[in-house]
Amino acid sequence: MNLGHENETLEFKESLGQLDKGLKSITAMLNRSGYGCVCFGVLDNGDVKGLTVGPNTLMDIRNKIKFLISPQALVHIEKVTVGKLDYIKVTAQGSDIPYSCDGRYYIRNVAADETVSNEILRKMLTTSETDIIRRIPSEDQDLTFNQFDSFMSKYGIHTESSISFHKNYGLKNDEGKFNLMAYLLSDQNNVSIKVVKFEGTDKSTMSERTDFGSQCLLRSVQEVLEYVKVNNAVKVDLSGGIRKETPLLDYEAFREAWINACLHNSWSEMLPPSVFVYDDRMEIVSYGGLPFGLSKEGFFKGTSLPVNRGLLTIFIATGFAEQSGHGVPIIVSKYSEEAFSFENGMIKVTLNFNYEPAEVVRRIEIEKTEDNLTVKQREVLELIKENVKITQKELSEKANLSLAGVKKIMLKLQNMNLIERVGAKKNGYWTVKSRL
Repeated sequence: MNLGHENETLEFKESLGQLDKGLKSITAMLNRSGYGCVCFGVLDNGDVKGLTVGPNTLMDIRNKIKFLISPQALVHIEKVTVGKLDYIKVTAQGSDIPYSCDGRYYIRNVAADETVSNEILRKMLTTSETDIIRRIPSEDQDLTFNQFDSFMSKYGIHTESSISFHKNYGLKNDEGKFNLMAYLLSDQNNVSIKVVKFEGTDKSTMSERTDFGSQCLLRSVQEVLEYVKVNNAVKVDLSGGIRKETPLLDYEAFREAWINACLHNSWSEMLPPSVFVYDDRMEIVSYGGLPFGLSKEGFFKGTSLPVNRGLLTIFIATGFAEQSGHGVPIIVSKYSEEAFSFENGMIKVTLNFNYEPAEVVRRIEIEKTEDNLTVKQREVLELIKENVKITQKELSEKANLSLAGVKKIMLKLQNMNLIERVGAKKNGYWTVKSRL
């Protein structure tokens, strides 16, 4: 069997004795295209020669990759069988350019790996037009775009599922295959995008998780915007004789932070951006860090180096984004540069709340109230939680209390806003607001 010809993203090596050279080719291809494939056990002309694959061979290759290649890339190693011959296929993808092999930097030129200094490599890649998610093929090639078409038509863009349309909007790579950008915009997109709420100021207690993913990325982006807009409660103050309205957070700043997170996220590694809500703030997290060649100073001034250029085109067409680069300056003007943090390959935007949300106030009041409950009050409350349709007679028997005692405790719990009756006396039930 013949696997074709070597090119900018494909290299053949006859044996694992050439593993180091193969990994050098991997970094060269990553630096050029953000994607690369090396097949071991294949002759230069593409004929499969085969090799012996032992029980630890794949793990040995993985360990070698971890030792030689920096920073870490997303690597897949597999044994492929053709007839009676085995060969090993190593594919890698990533956007954390530049990549090095054993401390040296290379870049792919046609089918050759050329050594360049890190300084020259940085200059080359700063002005590169590489769009990684448009080069990497989607694992699923049976894609449909009904949601995408519907969304675009709302903005006066009438699409057609044709080869020319897919090409014009960059949904296919140079080999004519649907790419990762196409996958993100497709009906088959299975990426999970979440808004997660926590009780308190850390992640120790999660109270709610809403998933807006597993659909066309444009719809996910829009639904998160609508969710935050609806839940951005406004506090009204009439004490000064003039009506003063204060939103929980600045929605314009959130919108810019969320759009930037989705637009500049490192989608090639399939780590979606997320929104985390705490008692006192909201955090928007994206992955991939600052675009290559962009300093923090340039970032805060609004210098734009889009990571996903094809996706930017779509976002501009649908009104989500502009090319002016005003998003970051808007956030800075409302929340200062302190709102941004850069760590572990992430960009986190923190939007502190303008006041304590009403639900947080209620929860804290309930917590304080619960601390003052008697043993019997706690016991009755637990029994109601176990069975919201429990009768007073059943409570009397299980809590070893008189019926009058049960009625007194339940009235107390109602007055403390820990329980509430829903429906009629016979067919109704209790709702429990307590966290016990």
